[in-house]
Amino acid sequence: MKHDFRKSEQIDARLLLCVWGIACVLGAALRTVQLFTNIEPETGFFEAVDWTVFVVYGILLAAVLLLAILPACSARLPASRPIVRRDRGLFFGSALFAVGLVYDAVLSLMNAAGTLSESGRLSFAALLFSEGLLAEVLQTVCGVLAAVYMMVTAISYLKGEAQFAKYRFLALMPLFWSMFRIVLRFMTKISFTMVSELLLELAMLAFMMLFLLSFARIASQVNPRGEMRKLVCFGLPASFLAMVIGISRFICTVAGRGDLLADGFPFSFGEIGFGVFAILYIFEHMRFGRPASEEPEADSAFESEESGTTSDAGADAADA
Repeated sequence: MKHDFRKSEQIDARLLLCVWGIACVLGAALRTVQLFTNIEPETGFFEAVDWTVFVVYGILLAAVLLLAILPACSARLPASRPIVRRDRGLFFGSALFAVGLVYDAVLSLMNAAGTLSESGRLSFAALLFSEGLLAEVLQTVCGVLAAVYMMVTAISYLKGEAQFAKYRFLALMPLFWSMFRIVLRFMTKISFTMVSELLLELAMLAFMMLFLLSFARIASQVNPRGEMRKLVCFGLPASFLAMVIGISRFICTVAGRGDLLADGFPFSFGEIGFGVFAILYIFEHMRFGRPASEEPEADSAFESEESGTTSDAGADAADA
């Protein structure tokens, strides 16, 4: 009960979205400037320790801390139950994430093919482990399965059904996809010279995995108690970092300066797809989710009557 006095009713969905939006604009803009002015092509290391280094990392660190702490102080977070309603925002976010996962899977296949073509006399075991081919293949497989699940989720929100709750194993695929991504990044051989890009991606992937774990538990209703607060606290920083990384690399790519991006760190639509999905998932659940008083008591299956009662929450906005 003591913790309740520290939670504020003023920290609602709109405030969190506003803070997230401002942080994304500042972070993406400054990171793009840094890529164009103070990053060595091919290595991703800083050319000089100038103002961009301190300002960019200062803003990123402050934004991550703020986005992680604010939800923990909010008294407006919903119960750890998925909303079941026709929701255009969640349909769009889920579909976009699915597209990003497919894009990332294609990119992984191309990387794997490149590794095989450049393997030379390396043994099969060396290719699988030292060159990261096994992790690349597993990331691709999990990415494709994750895309299937996110399309099921998108269709569920398009129809106002809870089909996503029936596929508990597939609900883990986005988590496994992110896990194999971080494995690949830990295998980056020149990680010291790549510290600028690698550090940002590792931070993003760490928050992403924690968000996707909570997402899987809530979506499938497997031991979901207390997961919504974790999902919001981890999801906001993960979405923020994903948008900063994705947007800055996208700008470099469309501007014809893809050479500014470090080797092995190209633009991938997966970051933007995840960033949009995560913020929409959080925002829509804070708007239309079940009240915190209906927090699940223990491990619970997704009951058939849940669809009807949950659909009533925000029914006035279902056709909006």
